[in-house]
Amino acid sequence: MSVELTSTPRQAYNFEMQSGLQLLDRHGNVQKMSTGSAELDSLLDGIQEGSFYLFYSTPENQLILDSLLNRLLVGCILPKSGKKHGFESMAMLFNNFDYYTDKNKHQLLNPEKIAVIAKYAGIEPKIVFKNLYVQTAYNLEHQETIAQEIAENMESNPDIRLIGIRDLTKFIVMNNKASCDTSNRNDDSGTLKKVLSILYQTCVKNKVTMVATGYCNVSSNGIIPKPIGGTYLKHIINVLVNLKPNQNNGYYYTASSNSGGGSAASYKATITKHPYQLTPKSTNIYAKRIGKRQNPMLFIFD
Repeated sequence: MSVELTSTPRQAYNFEMQSGLQLLDRHGNVQKMSTGSAELDSLLDGIQEGSFYLFYSTPENQLILDSLLNRLLVGCILPKSGKKHGFESMAMLFNNFDYYTDKNKHQLLNPEKIAVIAKYAGIEPKIVFKNLYVQTAYNLEHQETIAQEIAENMESNPDIRLIGIRDLTKFIVMNNKASCDTSNRNDDSGTLKKVLSILYQTCVKNKVTMVATGYCNVSSNGIIPKPIGGTYLKHIINVLVNLKPNQNNGYYYTASSNSGGGSAASYKATITKHPYQLTPKSTNIYAKRIGKRQNPMLFIFD
């Protein structure tokens, strides 16, 4: 497949003049998917087809980012009816993983986690596994190759309705830590721009939703941090969401367990960019925590 990298995302749209009523009708016909959290659905107005979302936080909050992304992958496969609010379609995970630095097993897709999320969401895990594809990139250059392959899959398979990208800016963060050479940083940004251009244009053309997770730098108290990735990334994304733990790194405790109390988590979700919502705007989201505290498995959203 040939991709023209010099074109801008605006070229993927039709700029024919439309009335306000036409735009309202078009918005009313947009298919939406649930995040699994009523509070987050209300904040975002659901996950809409053909839009690009970035959920970002600091690296120590990787678990909540992974749990949310896994829930959205399962949500895409859920039926549209029966209060499931899914896309009833196939999904694809674009995982970014480095063998040399990622020592934890949870960095790779764990079928057990997907199965648990599927059961909580009310769908048979086998159905999810039949409709979920996975592609993994191991460095920045490989990221571009995988993006091309995913774009080709989207063109040939119209049943793919959601692309989940885990750690979109992972290799840029790694390379920046390893080198202070500004020329290398510019090359990294250029490669990321190519990856985004390939995926974004194909997703817009085929009305495929793109959901990514990423990192941000630690900010001062009261200041909402910006995601890592440069101006191009922030320009083409439709919805930006920052996640931050409310207390005790997100944990709070309940008295529902016979062993002296179960544990759950509370996070503050803040939209910093949205097509029609006022920003910044925040809500609290809550999740059940599964697994031992030393090696937690995942969060299940309430």
